[in-house]
Amino acid sequence: MLSRVAENVYWMARYLERAEDTARLINSMTNLLLDLPQEVEMTWYELIKVVGAQDHFKELYEDKRDERSVMRYLITELRNPSAIVVCINGARENARVTRDIIPNEVWEQANELFHYTAEYAKGSISRRKRNDFMDGLIRRCQTMTGVMMGTLSHDAAYQFLRIGRNLERADMSSRIIDVAAGNLLSDAEDFNPAFATVRWINVLKSLNAFQAYRLEGYLGVNGDDVLDYLIHQEHFPRSMGHSLKSVGSCLSNIPNPRVPRRQLNLLIKKLEEVNTKRMKRSSLHKFIDQFQVDIDQLHVAIADTYFRYH
Repeated sequence: MLSRVAENVYWMARYLERAEDTARLINSMTNLLLDLPQEVEMTWYELIKVVGAQDHFKELYEDKRDERSVMRYLITELRNPSAIVVCINGARENARVTRDIIPNEVWEQANELFHYTAEYAKGSISRRKRNDFMDGLIRRCQTMTGVMMGTLSHDAAYQFLRIGRNLERADMSSRIIDVAAGNLLSDAEDFNPAFATVRWINVLKSLNAFQAYRLEGYLGVNGDDVLDYLIHQEHFPRSMGHSLKSVGSCLSNIPNPRVPRRQLNLLIKKLEEVNTKRMKRSSLHKFIDQFQVDIDQLHVAIADTYFRYH
């Protein structure tokens, strides 16, 4: 398989997953702001911090931190390489240049998603139409992913598709946990217990994990169990642990995985050593920040091994 084709498929999956998870991140923040008590101060600018774009955002919008500016940056800003519109364009372009190996149904879904985003993304900057657009985007991304999983031959291209999707999912799930769960944890003071259960339920729903969590037989919804589930659970597809194990499974099915496998094993070991019991806000942020650095290093190892000519 050509390195160029492998890279195109890999990035098609990453762009698609990034767009879907950015929509989930925005939905999570919307629900969080609606449910938090008035005495808790939190702004939309927290999303810019979560995606690590403070410097770039300031360069484009100077001192603006209002909801509309943040939404424009995350949804329609063409100068933001991780904006939803840019990611959908990237996914479609990578699908276009690999049309000789992807099924026609995948290309048709990529086009449908592209036109849906082009028509409705700008209107979603206002709060009135945002929820409908995000829900529609998530459904269409899931449809395209399902079509790829059901029609693509399980060859090398399929493995790189899964690697891209799961690597991006691990990173974005960690960011959603950071913004959603981090504000429920404390360092010196306790979070208002009257809101804690409702908020932890919303954390699970942000990753479509609430029903799966309940089926595991937990007696209630509390911070220790929710964090342990979303970080360590190997059977839930959006947990950080499952995503990394899936990358490992894919590496086992392609040649020369030694370097990325070593990086992945170190990351999995760090994840397994995390103790979520009575975790504080500062320790969660520190762990998530380092996890994202490690994910980037794993990406570099994969790119150096499979995509770049030496």
